[in-house]
Amino acid sequence: MKPTVSIVIPLYYAENLLLTVAKELENLAVINQDKFATEIVFVDDGSQDQTFEVVRELKPENFTLKAVRLARNFKSYIAILAGIGHATGDYITFLPQDLQEPPNLVEQLFAQMQAGFDVAWAVRQTRSDKFFDQLFSQLFHKLMHWLWQDWPETGADMFMITRPVADVLLSMQEKNSHITGQILWSGFQQTRIFYHRQQRQGGKSGWKFWKKVELAVSVITQFSYLPIRACTSLGILLAIVGFGYGIFIIISRLQFKIPVQGWSALMVVILVIGGFQLIFLGVIGEYLWRTFDEVRKRPVYIVREKI
Repeated sequence: MKPTVSIVIPLYYAENLLLTVAKELENLAVINQDKFATEIVFVDDGSQDQTFEVVRELKPENFTLKAVRLARNFKSYIAILAGIGHATGDYITFLPQDLQEPPNLVEQLFAQMQAGFDVAWAVRQTRSDKFFDQLFSQLFHKLMHWLWQDWPETGADMFMITRPVADVLLSMQEKNSHITGQILWSGFQQTRIFYHRQQRQGGKSGWKFWKKVELAVSVITQFSYLPIRACTSLGILLAIVGFGYGIFIIISRLQFKIPVQGWSALMVVILVIGGFQLIFLGVIGEYLWRTFDEVRKRPVYIVREKI
């Protein structure tokens, strides 16, 4: 019996892209019909246009269709997780709605899974994006690779996993996380293929600058204690410098009768140390907020309707 590959596709304001995406999926299913059955799981991540209505009207011929409509925008990571939760395939993968990751990667990833791997990554080797998009992406992924050697240095937005790996992801129930980090953390036998990331087929990216910053903060605080360690180390260093300078001032005043002057310098020191303290409190606050958000035990996502 042929295995089934479930392809999760998060949708957000995708009404003008869906017909093109569906056509590509039909071609993919036909080409690989002798290798695996194809299941498509669309997840509408709170779109306020006609995205879900277009999905409802699709009449696939070569793949089975599921669709989930979330009650609001939960962001792409949660939408992927919702799709994994509703997928029934032996293998589960993910495609973006803009087709920047070519659909034929599914076939290449499946070949790696047949070789006995539990996780197969599609790692970007080159990309056709705008300069600043490439720059920010490279900085983020290089930083994550420096913090975590297993993290692909050029980024990996597409993957294929087995059902046991999917079950591990679903059991985590984390809201402020990143699926790449979760899969890397879980272990299992993993491999990589490389590809060229294409230009968007249509629409505009919803990933604005501050959303990328928010994502970077979430990923770093979720998978690394380095910010806390950096605050501790810098605090110790400032304390040592402060104590040393205090001893120097006392000795200068008592031994050499040197008058202590410089209110301007004192104010600068106070402001600098106060600034560091506020930064440290902000870092601690980021960790505390994420802890609080997890322990409230609110659902990771809310389903409005299904097909």
